[in-house]
Parts: sequence; structure tokens; C-alpha cells
Amino acid sequence: GPLQDSRLVARGLGQLPLVNVASAGYLAAHGTPTHPRELPAHWGVLYASPGNGRVEPWEWREEGMLHEQPLRGRVTVNSAEAYIACCIAGLGLIQIPAYDVRRELADGTLVEVMPGHRADPLPMHLLYPHRRHPSQRLRAFVAWLQQVVDEALR
Repeated sequence: GPLQDSRLVARGLGQLPLVNVASAGYLAAHGTPTHPRELPAHWGVLYASPGNGRVEPWEWREEGMLHEQPLRGRVTVNSAEAYIACCIAGLGLIQIPAYDVRRELADGTLVEVMPGHRADPLPMHLLYPHRRHPSQRLRAFVAWLQQVVDEALR
């Protein structure tokens, strides 16, 4: 969103693609959704924002339109680690940056569902104090961080 403090500079670093995933056990017990219209028949692990406590609805883009669907859940968490652990335990579907579950997807612990109905990627930014002439250290750090992010998102 917009910066609250105009003394800060936001430097875009990239986009975090989101994936829809579930454990193989969950899918065996509840079936594999193929379209978001099936979400009301499924359970989700609900994620409450640590900042405001709000549980975000499931999102996806279809034919250029952004759609939302609240999920029913048995558990609500507020950390990525708990979110992933609950999904692995078979408690429901989650929507998460692909980077966070890349190992679990690669080893089959988690399975991507509805790949054609992903949410918009999350923009990633670096915030730093506004300076007319950024220091060499800041420029070097930004360049290094951009390289790290680019490699991680490949």
C-alpha cells in the first residue's frame, strides 16, 4: 500500500508468486479442488495478519477480474511457519508465496491445486530513509539485496 511516512523511499525488489497448496493427505480425504467455486466445500487454514488480525479471503484472478472467497477453517494462525505446518498436517488448503513452500512442493509433501487460479503476486519492497544522495554503502546494499532476491525467486 501507500507509504505512511513520506520520508521513506520504497525500492521495488520483485514479485512473490502465490500458490494454492494442500497436503496429499488432505486431498485424499477431501478431494482435489479444480476451481475456486469448489472452495465452500473445503477447509482452509486461516491466516490472521499479525498487524491487524484480519483474516484475508482466498483470492484469484480470472478473465482479468480479481475474485475473493472466504474459507471456512478449523484453525487460525498468524505465522508462516504455523500456516505451513497446519497445511502439512492436513488441516486445510493454504495460499502462500511459492518461495515459502518450494521444498515441500519439490518433495511432494505439499501439492499445488488450482494452478490456473492463482492470486496476484505480492510486491516486495525495500524501505529506507529518503536521501538526496544515497551513500555508497546504501547503494551497495541495495544492489546486493536485489541480487539475492533475484536468485531466490528464480
